[in-house]
Amino acid sequence: MQMRDVLFHQVAEWERDGGGPRFVWVWLALDDGLVATGEHEGPDNHAGVWSPSAFLETWPDRLDAPAARWLAPLVDRMARGEDVRDAVLTRYADLHGRPPATTVWSLQASVGQGPPP
Repeated sequence: MQMRDVLFHQVAEWERDGGGPRFVWVWLALDDGLVATGEHEGPDNHAGVWSPSAFLETWPDRLDAPAARWLAPLVDRMARGEDVRDAVLTRYADLHGRPPATTVWSLQASVGQGPPP
């Protein structure tokens, strides 16, 4: 299995109360056009990597928190193929006074690259 490194920016983090505490994170891979989510609920952790359109279709409530509402229109623009790098990084810095944390994940080469050959 071929792997590739993908740089993600952690652009939102919050706690939800619906049905018990749930910690939610959203990361964007701006160069690769990917959205990653993470949740911690009790003893369970869940994570996924999505195309922007699949993220918006599958998890429309992920951006419902005040800490993440600013992302919805930008992820929508990503889904339409727009480069939102500057808009995301500038808005995040405006809101938080610093750039977002970053991490590199090693993903299967086909993730975000369309269907496998």
